[in-house]
Amino acid sequence: MAGIVILVIFFIVFALVKSASTKALGVNDYDRLTRNGVRGRALVLASTNIAVNFRIGMRRFERRTMTLEVEIPGREPYIAQGLYPVPRGLVEPIPGSMLDVAVDARSGQIAVLGPGGFTGPWLNIGPPQPY
Repeated sequence: MAGIVILVIFFIVFALVKSASTKALGVNDYDRLTRNGVRGRALVLASTNIAVNFRIGMRRFERRTMTLEVEIPGREPYIAQGLYPVPRGLVEPIPGSMLDVAVDARSGQIAVLGPGGFTGPWLNIGPPQPY
């Protein structure tokens, strides 16, 4: 009986983790957004200290739950909340920090490119963001 209960708990936890990871931005989505997404800035309003490390090829990322105030050209600033891949070693997304982002205008997916400001040319991710 105890074995069955443990097995059921394991499957519930597995299902929750799987559903959370499928809602998060995937490898192909991140690369597509860095190429084709609308460049903008995001102010970190809230961020968890807990991060899940993962890799896309040889690039290292942390997946963090954050609340962002996103600004993209031609749109009013808006609040977005979710799991976002953050480049490891480039960004420490603490509340109050500014991030360069790429946004899919149709789906609303957001990819964090690096720290806010004139960082694009150094990271080879596009033109610098104007202030």
